Amino acid sequence: MACSLALGCTLIAGFHRNLQANDGSIARLTAFREVMNAANRLSAERGPTNAVLGEEPIPDSASRQRLRAFRAASEAALARLSASASLAEVTDALRQRLTLARQQVDALSGLPFSARNSADIERVIEAMFGVFDASQPLIDAALTSLLADDPALIGRALVARMLSDLREHAGRMGSHLVIPIAHARPIDPERRAAFEQARGRVVALWRLAQQQTGTHADPQIGAAHRAVVERFFGEGMPLLERTLDAGRTGQFGLSPAAFTNAIVPSFAPLEQLRDAFLDAAVTQLREDSAAARRALIMVSAATGLVLLVELALLTASQTLLFRPLLAARGRIVALAAGKVEEPIVGRGAQGEMRSLFQALDALRLQLIERNGLDRERTALAARLKQQADTDGLTGVLNRGALERLAAHLAETGTTPRRIGLILLDIDHFKAINDTFGHAAGDEVLKETALRLRTALRQGDVIARFGGEEFAILLLGQGGEAPFDIAERLRLALQVPHYALEAGGSLEVTASFGTALIEDRPCAWPKLVAAADR
Repeated sequence: MACSLALGCTLIAGFHRNLQANDGSIARLTAFREVMNAANRLSAERGPTNAVLGEEPIPDSASRQRLRAFRAASEAALARLSASASLAEVTDALRQRLTLARQQVDALSGLPFSARNSADIERVIEAMFGVFDASQPLIDAALTSLLADDPALIGRALVARMLSDLREHAGRMGSHLVIPIAHARPIDPERRAAFEQARGRVVALWRLAQQQTGTHADPQIGAAHRAVVERFFGEGMPLLERTLDAGRTGQFGLSPAAFTNAIVPSFAPLEQLRDAFLDAAVTQLREDSAAARRALIMVSAATGLVLLVELALLTASQTLLFRPLLAARGRIVALAAGKVEEPIVGRGAQGEMRSLFQALDALRLQLIERNGLDRERTALAARLKQQADTDGLTGVLNRGALERLAAHLAETGTTPRRIGLILLDIDHFKAINDTFGHAAGDEVLKETALRLRTALRQGDVIARFGGEEFAILLLGQGGEAPFDIAERLRLALQVPHYALEAGGSLEVTASFGTALIEDRPCAWPKLVAAADR
């Protein structure tokens, strides 16, 4: 029961650790996702900001309403991050940076459009760029916390960050075009270079990310990947390229609001792909947690069941076997002492135990019926001694009797000058039991004992030494070497084949060890060890 409990507790502790690790990974991955979502909300806020900076200050215009909605989404995302104690300080610093940038946006967008110059618009857009850049320590902190406890998530986390950065640089490409569109001026070389730099990063990030998303087995990731290819690279990138080409002359043909409304929807698949990728990771972790929870429940239930079964077996053994045996032992001792007056009744005994008590009571009656109580006591003592010295299955001596005999011979000095011993093991006896059944195995043991006794010399002593092991103490006369005796015994076992009561026959072989030693004090253990070797 202690071993079962120890094994069960070990397994339970292992599955519990797996469950806790998976639950912790889910929590950290969810927190990482919230951080990435907040960073993308801040990046997405630049779209309506660009539209507002490119139009007259109309309080309830569609662009301003859209900006308010995007700001509310950003605030909600940051509020969720502030609830985490480990991220609260970094989040507060980011919110302060965002507040200053918004103040600059509101101050500039409140002026008439004609009063806004390119430098002011560029300064405000750079301030919004700076807000996203300020979110990077937040992302790094969440990524470090995630990877410190679960390095297996590093691939998924890096792909998710690449997709988030891809969304940011795609948005920056559009922001670099807003200022020339707003003032209907050609794009200057410096801004064109910044656009090309952002486009290079988008292309490089996509080449890395699509290796993980393009061949992913998850259907949602596959659908989001195709949407990125179709909408962003099929529609959004061509629009950015056409707008960049139009910037050579400054004839864009659309307002900042129209450009923003056209380009921003093509960024959505990038966010959807990132979310789908993280969703797949969370789903896998939840499946692992569910499997660990089921295993934990099953192992706990199995451990409890095993302990209950062992307790039931222990109780049953005490009731059905050990107590009746102790009672029978007491009655045997009483009978040996001549106490035959009290009837022998095995109360509660079943099966073989009942038969044992019935046999003891029959013996008691025989002792009463016979008038020679002394002779009966002597005979009973002799039978009990024989039972103690004899193997019940094969009828030969048991190991204890053989060892007592060897000790007695050594004490009395009646052994030869040199004594020999043969140990033999029946080969593949477990296979005989497994193939033909334990009844056939018992037949093999009894037949083996019979053949050995028949083949031995007069004076040699045979005993059952273990389960399928026999020992022959060589005390007979004749000068025959132990090796030759062992060879004769081996042939006697091998031929003819053993006939089974259930039908059929089988060949039985055995492995032998022989030893011969000078008869000295404590020679018996050395003799057994030598034969065993």
